[in-house]
Amino acid sequence: MNFRQKNDTFSTSYRRSSTAGFTLIEFMVAMAMFIVLGGAVFEMFAKQAPAFSRQQNLAGISIAMQNAVSQMQIDLANAGTGYYPGALIASAPIGATIVNQPSGAGACNTPATYTYTINCFDTLNILTLNPNISPKHPTNATGGTASTICSSINSSPFYIQPDVIAGKTPAQAAVITAAEFQTGDQVLLITTGGATHSITGPTGGNSANASSGTLVNSFVLTGPPTAGANFVSLPFNQAAAGQLNTNDGLKISDSASTNLGGAFCGADWVMKLEPTTYSVNVNNPADPILQRTQNNVTDNIAEQIIGFKVGAATWNSVLNTSTLTYSFYAPNSSTANPAGYGSNFELVRSVRVTMIGRTNPNPDPSYTFRNTFDGGPYQVVDASVVINPRNMTMNGN
Repeated sequence: MNFRQKNDTFSTSYRRSSTAGFTLIEFMVAMAMFIVLGGAVFEMFAKQAPAFSRQQNLAGISIAMQNAVSQMQIDLANAGTGYYPGALIASAPIGATIVNQPSGAGACNTPATYTYTINCFDTLNILTLNPNISPKHPTNATGGTASTICSSINSSPFYIQPDVIAGKTPAQAAVITAAEFQTGDQVLLITTGGATHSITGPTGGNSANASSGTLVNSFVLTGPPTAGANFVSLPFNQAAAGQLNTNDGLKISDSASTNLGGAFCGADWVMKLEPTTYSVNVNNPADPILQRTQNNVTDNIAEQIIGFKVGAATWNSVLNTSTLTYSFYAPNSSTANPAGYGSNFELVRSVRVTMIGRTNPNPDPSYTFRNTFDGGPYQVVDASVVINPRNMTMNGN
């Protein structure tokens, strides 16, 4: 009996194994269902992929703009810093210069091609002094150190006194001092307000008449310095008497302003600048790029930037208070609305930066979305920040 039971069990198991599995019809039905469901999934994915890409692009430009704003906050908070030994001012009287595009600058963008021109963008120059180069005093070709001995921005070269270096003769010290400067450097000239400056500046004023007691000017070295017996001469493109300096990449002295001096004397200061510049590169009008330049090194900060505007709140010396509105046109002191500050960057107290970025334009005719900013087939995002440079106290105001 036991043997027969084992045989019956084996036969039943064998029969069941030989009949298990899918039939051809079942397999074809399953394949058809898989194709239908798979097609639906792929169609859904294809419809959602562009939206996902747009969101990724929007997130990318948002992150890039926030990073740019954070970097500007760090840079601008330190505007005007550097070594300044004067008793009247704690730091350089100018911390930032702003190059605004006037309202009549021309077309900003071409809607048909979604491209942008330089007329859409301002430039922000953040000025700091080179901490490794000590400030110098002006002199003239005699090398004298008296407070009445001056150099003028109307006559090249500009003369400075060499550093006093222990164990070095004046001539040797002049060679060492000259080596601290090179072609292309830009220097900032600052009066102390305590000396008589007989040579007037571009607007006809001098430090004796300046309300703040401080005048500035600036120039770019057009060649290597020359060391003399007891002086160093700095070559530059001189301006005609009473005219503005046209060789000023930082825009300190190329606009008429009441804070520009003409002569700088033995008690005044000559300082080497170490600026940081934010501007927009439009070499490719379809992809404007926000750039940061420092020490002649340019980094791309954010792409597809279609708006970069910089405004300033300024000190009103008449009312003895700061303005509540931001002027986005620095040169104009009266007709702009709100009024500008006549390119007197000593008056700047606070800076407002506004940026607008976009996702890559979508040329697909089926993409019907149009933004309300400029009507283009892309999404836009903006970032705005108000920065109060902690060193822009300007005579304690």
